[in-house]
Amino acid sequence: MGKKGFTIIEVAVVMVIIGLLVGFGATLVGPLTERSKRMATTEIITGAVESIVGFASAEKRLPQWGDNAADGTLDEFCEIVTKRRDSATKPIYYFLDSRLTAPGSLCGRKTTALTVCRDSACTDRISNIAFAVVSGAMDYNPQTGIVTSGCPAGQTCIGVYEPGTAGIDNCTNGTDCPNYDGAVDRINRAEAYDDIVDYVTLGELRTKAGCQGAPLKILNNELPSASMSSTYSATIYAEGGVPFSTGGKYKWCVEIGNRSSSAGIPGGLVITPGFVRYPDDASPTRCSDQAEIAWSSYQADDLIISRGSGLTEPGSFLITVSARDDSRNGNDPSCNNAGNEDNCVRKSFVLTVNP
Repeated sequence: MGKKGFTIIEVAVVMVIIGLLVGFGATLVGPLTERSKRMATTEIITGAVESIVGFASAEKRLPQWGDNAADGTLDEFCEIVTKRRDSATKPIYYFLDSRLTAPGSLCGRKTTALTVCRDSACTDRISNIAFAVVSGAMDYNPQTGIVTSGCPAGQTCIGVYEPGTAGIDNCTNGTDCPNYDGAVDRINRAEAYDDIVDYVTLGELRTKAGCQGAPLKILNNELPSASMSSTYSATIYAEGGVPFSTGGKYKWCVEIGNRSSSAGIPGGLVITPGFVRYPDDASPTRCSDQAEIAWSSYQADDLIISRGSGLTEPGSFLITVSARDDSRNGNDPSCNNAGNEDNCVRKSFVLTVNP
């Protein structure tokens, strides 16, 4: 019986097919390798975010940034994030609202000064970002940095775009990319955006941290009555919010609604600290008309209303007390209508001075 084998044509066809398969497989090696590295970097960024959230949940504040090195420099980010380089061996970096590093600040604040812009004009943006963690990804070129075009007043904005957005490089120096590792050269090259970014809003972080911070409030419900023949002293107390760490816990302002024509404050009372406004004037000046800077000299733990000797006039006087903290909330119009200001509360009292 005769033996049969492959003809030369059949062998050639098989070799061509094998060659095509090998060539096709080779074209997939690069994309698959890049995809694998991007996935690894995404896991590194996710791990860093989880570490920061864990720290914030325990400490009720964000970790501080130092120099991204395990040395003598204060650098809590470095100490809690175990993988500080992405799969391309480049350092990851960290944007944050630095006010959230103060003790207890996380649960006391409702807004931040960090915004994410998602287009070049910053018309598509996300406000109240607590922090962001960034990798320059596979092109070794970090492109996420601080942008100014369209950024709201009082905010620090960072550009985070759709992958593939052309002509992007906002991380070029220590000013627009402040927390990038200074020991590693930045590549200043505008190209298609490919950074890997994860960010957390303050609301999300407060929820994950289980924040139940007490709101700012004035504790007193009434003032003790006074007599013209006696000395007088009453203390107004506040609590909650985000107290100032130095110089007194709160800033104070007092509105006297019906002052005497002969004395600036009814009956010769002394207000300490004495930021007093008179809304019954022809040109009324209220606490709510005053920018935060005007309150700066009137900071104390408590507000005291006093008179060292007898009061000089009888009557009932409307006294409205306002207190503001260090949260820079800006969403309460009852004390100040300007944006980006602090939490502020107010309460009215009637002081009765008996003859």
